[in-house]
Amino acid sequence: MCIFMFPVLRREGSPRTEAGFPSGQGYTIKLGTKQKRKGNMSTNTKLIQQLFKCTSIFQQPIRLSAVQQVSSLHTLPRESSPKQQQVFLGAKHHSCPSIFRQPDLSCWNAVYRSCSSFVSPQGSRNRDITLNKEELSVRYGHYHLDLPYVWLRDHCRCDVCYNHQTCQKNIDNFELDLDIRPTEVSFDGTVLTIEWPDKHLTSYNIDWLLENTYHDQHRDRVERVLWNKAIMATITEQPMVPYKDFMETEDGLKEHVKNLMKYGFSVVTQAPPSHEGTLAVSQRLTFLQPTFFGPSWSFTSDMAFGDTAYTTLGLGAHTDNTYFMSPSGIQVFHVLEHQGTGGETLLVDGFFAAETLRRDNPTAFKCLSETVVAHEFYDSDHRVRSLGTVLSFHPTTKKMFSIRFNPYDRSPLHTVPPDQIKKFYKSYAALTEEIRKPESEVWLKLKPGMVLFVDNWRVMHGRSSFTGLRRVSGCYLPRDDWFGKARLFGLQNL
Repeated sequence: MCIFMFPVLRREGSPRTEAGFPSGQGYTIKLGTKQKRKGNMSTNTKLIQQLFKCTSIFQQPIRLSAVQQVSSLHTLPRESSPKQQQVFLGAKHHSCPSIFRQPDLSCWNAVYRSCSSFVSPQGSRNRDITLNKEELSVRYGHYHLDLPYVWLRDHCRCDVCYNHQTCQKNIDNFELDLDIRPTEVSFDGTVLTIEWPDKHLTSYNIDWLLENTYHDQHRDRVERVLWNKAIMATITEQPMVPYKDFMETEDGLKEHVKNLMKYGFSVVTQAPPSHEGTLAVSQRLTFLQPTFFGPSWSFTSDMAFGDTAYTTLGLGAHTDNTYFMSPSGIQVFHVLEHQGTGGETLLVDGFFAAETLRRDNPTAFKCLSETVVAHEFYDSDHRVRSLGTVLSFHPTTKKMFSIRFNPYDRSPLHTVPPDQIKKFYKSYAALTEEIRKPESEVWLKLKPGMVLFVDNWRVMHGRSSFTGLRRVSGCYLPRDDWFGKARLFGLQNL
């Protein structure tokens, strides 16, 4: 059963209580009728009472009646009244076995945890709701959410429609009606509740909706700092974390992940200057991502692979693994020794370059975000090729999502129509110019014990040419897993 809460409307001039309702008055909208029912809040009271009756919903495998199905999850108000707290706490003592495996997690804690969110209400308690033919619109503070009815029914988080133990949908419980419309809708400023034609109830906490629906006002929990050489020079706290803090404390690990989210790179300092030290530091964040270079590497300029990295030549700014459909998320560098000159590490913020291009040359930006091109890695044992756009951005926020830039590995342009070739070359040259500007470049001299983590979907790396013996240790880390770590720390939501 799914619960959606219905807009509570205030008559013109009627005073509000602290909860936001007109004193002693309330309204419920019932769809399919032209008449509004006026009452003394009894409908809302009944809904709340239904929500708090948590007696057996956690253990019923079969479809129940509407009242029995109602889940308490996603319905807890931010500041419930003492009376509501009594009702909820009373449910804690019912014979309601928890579906959660933690032995110390009561039904009350399960409900509370499901309602928690990192989204704040932005200081407004606007409760406007508009019911349209195929969707309802919610205004909440500066947010304006358009919620299609079929989307609301599909995403129901009650215990019949969603398995809170596995965090997966129970997709076989009903057939989705693409033209479904609710019979009643209620919204109290915190919880949206909907009753469907089959009497199923669906409820959503407003914070969950803000975090999970389509709108263009999503905010990063860690605000990115797009940088070039001048901007990086003004940053007083450089993105570095001491080895001991990183390895032994959650705060140290979290700070490292925050640096990656904010700047696109982070350095662990004072690490053991060995390949084993590189692996220990890398696996503190997540597991290694093997490629045809191996699970990790410790190499010199010995041409062990047919790649420019295995020479003494300088390398311009680029991202790695552009020839994979999903490039590695992080590249780790650790210079174990260097007996010679040169070999400085180059970093360029690809998002800074892309946003500059979007501002100054929107036509080129559009071309590079729409034109699919191929990249490849070929040697005697491998034939690897990928397809993807050079630039990509988030579909709702429009912020940069990834850059796939490696002129060394770009394959023949068999995906670009002849009449678009010139446009592509011109656009690619414009981006290359931004990337290669001296003011875009930040140079580091890595020393033994400095382990550099680079977000391979954002920051490009390179190096100057060098002489002498230079041994580098490193590995790749998967994108999904390090971003998952950021979500666990509450640093990432999209």
